[in-house]
Amino acid sequence: MEHALYSHATSEDCFNELEQLNKKLVEAERSRNRFLSLIRNEFDNPLVGMVTLLRQLDTSMKQYKSEEYDALHLVYMDALKLNFQLSNIISVASVETGVLEKNTCLFNMLSMLNDIDDALAHLFEAKNLKVAKKVLCPEEIYNDRDKIYAILINLLSNAYAYCTPNTEVTVEIFEDSGKLFFSVKNRGESIKNPQAIFDAFYQQKQGYNRSHQGLGVGLSVVGAFVDFLGGEVFVSRDGDYNVFVVQIPACAYDGEISFGDELDAFMFD
Repeated sequence: MEHALYSHATSEDCFNELEQLNKKLVEAERSRNRFLSLIRNEFDNPLVGMVTLLRQLDTSMKQYKSEEYDALHLVYMDALKLNFQLSNIISVASVETGVLEKNTCLFNMLSMLNDIDDALAHLFEAKNLKVAKKVLCPEEIYNDRDKIYAILINLLSNAYAYCTPNTEVTVEIFEDSGKLFFSVKNRGESIKNPQAIFDAFYQQKQGYNRSHQGLGVGLSVVGAFVDFLGGEVFVSRDGDYNVFVVQIPACAYDGEISFGDELDAFMFD
């Protein structure tokens, strides 16, 4: 009888401890969500405004070709880099904490590609690259714009960063058999470990003297978002070219009015 009472008390204590632990875990999850929201509001959103203003100033002063313009342009390019990296950090944090939601809306694919061009101007200028775009799907797409934007901008950032200077990057977007495909092809060194490149913070060349800068998180964002959307990523070598192909399910438009505001070129999620 005493043994039974002792067992009952122990089980109740364990239950209470588990209940308290669960409450702490729920509160920790809420804290992570609040922290991500604060980062977006206090850092990402103001930076977007700064970059937008710098872009307008850069456009208006470009014709003067002065020392003041050169200084402004350097600040603008650095702001693009900073905003791109911060957006990726927020995306990685969202993946790690499980704070991901699928938000489908109607958006214009060509307009989004133009936004990406603006956001990656700092990489595009440095290499004197040409970009060939083939959009063979409907111009208006119903899908998760934020995730697709993040996927494409990181694939193109990777292509620009590792592309041989004075060459061409090819982008193709098309639909087939209920799937949406993105293909990005660039000339450059072969990828030594195609699987490892989707690990966060992986870089093919390590150390302070590495030829390519960055955090090494862009392709991990691609892999995580493609997986979240139920798709796949394929990496192959075609002669002197690296080819990345992403396929995700195409979404059927349900007829509801849900137009995605054309997000600023530097917002991810």
